[in-house]
Amino acid sequence: MISLPSGLPPLDGRRLGRCLLGALLCVLVGACQQPRSSITSHLKGRVIVDSSAVAPEAYRDLRVLVVHPDGRRLDTLGHARPAPDGRFQTSITAPKRGVYSLSLWGRGGRERLASTEYVVAPGDTTTLRAALPLQGQPLRPLSPENRALQAYRNAMTMHRRLLTRRLQTREATPNVQVQNIRLTSSILWSLRDRYPGTYAAEFAAVESLSMLEGWNDSLVVARAWQIDSSSPRYVDAAHIARRATARLHGHRAALTLLDTLEARADTPRRRAGVQAARIRAFLDSMQVKAALSAAQQLRTEHPRTPWAQWARRVKYEANHLQPDMPAPNLTLRTLRGDTLSLQALRGRPVVLEYFRPGLDLYALQRPLRNALYRATRPDSVAFVSISTEPDSLVNRAFLQNRRLLGRRAIAAQGAEDPLVTRYNVTHVPTWVLIDSDGTLVDRYQASDFPALRQSLTQLLRAERVDSPTLPLP
Repeated sequence: MISLPSGLPPLDGRRLGRCLLGALLCVLVGACQQPRSSITSHLKGRVIVDSSAVAPEAYRDLRVLVVHPDGRRLDTLGHARPAPDGRFQTSITAPKRGVYSLSLWGRGGRERLASTEYVVAPGDTTTLRAALPLQGQPLRPLSPENRALQAYRNAMTMHRRLLTRRLQTREATPNVQVQNIRLTSSILWSLRDRYPGTYAAEFAAVESLSMLEGWNDSLVVARAWQIDSSSPRYVDAAHIARRATARLHGHRAALTLLDTLEARADTPRRRAGVQAARIRAFLDSMQVKAALSAAQQLRTEHPRTPWAQWARRVKYEANHLQPDMPAPNLTLRTLRGDTLSLQALRGRPVVLEYFRPGLDLYALQRPLRNALYRATRPDSVAFVSISTEPDSLVNRAFLQNRRLLGRRAIAAQGAEDPLVTRYNVTHVPTWVLIDSDGTLVDRYQASDFPALRQSLTQLLRAERVDSPTLPLP
């Protein structure tokens, strides 16, 4: 584990390369201590170089590196230096199952050649084969976990293309919308059978529920019962199922469902998340006293969870952050150095986004977010993204090779910054939709992204904004 020095200018590729090389050398010479790890996987493969196609020195002394950015620290999870024949193997140690960065470096670790997202999971063995020069070909780590991740990405890419094709042919009929939803949701759900127990398949299963919500709530509830309590998105499934049950059978039935899901949860953190869904149910039904009582119970039973932090501000949320209330104004400084206020954006809808660099959930959903941005015009919808990571160096490193379209800002005080607390955001990604009059439409978390897209579509239609390329859900 290393710490990047403070006060540095924005990272460029060379500086980032030196930082990663420092992390690598630190491990090689035993000068740094590896962080505690709870899981182990394996990475092996071969990197070959076509010396006739490129100067050999560009690919001399190759490195394969798996890291986890954690603030200004780079946790080195695994590293390998291929043998003369290009073969390598190494163990990967990580604090938890999730998506990390796998990269290939040349010139002794000074020049990054390629990188990709890579699932680390207990006992998973991944094979990586690469022929240099890559000529635009991506790195493709192969294992059950990483095949599942690729299948998830392929399904979502197909979903976006279907949306685009339908709009180009003006087939925006309800039947076509439902067919698109059913097809993508079915593919995502089927990953549970094709890649059982994998990280991406568990993620995709809950994503399929979010797509079906409001279209087939009976199926949503039936499938929610099949989400394992150890799923990384178990709480998201509980929130989706609660809303679907409320639409089908009413508020009391939704609370009964949450009682059962809370009892099934396998960790205190997940139980706290289900309790938060109960608070949200009370807020949605305007039962403020019941919401405050449930918030106090959550804070008492799970005081050290992020959900308890959110629950401490439930009274403020009930009084200031409900749909149809005036959206609290924010004044912020963008990464470009401009000063921006939400009030100045009135006259068009605003998608206010909160995110944190390096979060698995955001990494997997960022392409959908960018697709929604591209489907609108800057003069019809304003996207304002606020990072809850206060370190500007970390944000610049994150954005260096990742597109995040729209206006971007950093909450200098992190989760305690007024830019964040004014909207009571403790879990990211979170999106807040504000109409052209500055009124709150609703707020959406990771499990609600399809609902955000649908709400924005309806809002633009209602306001008769000309947006011919807007994707419909």
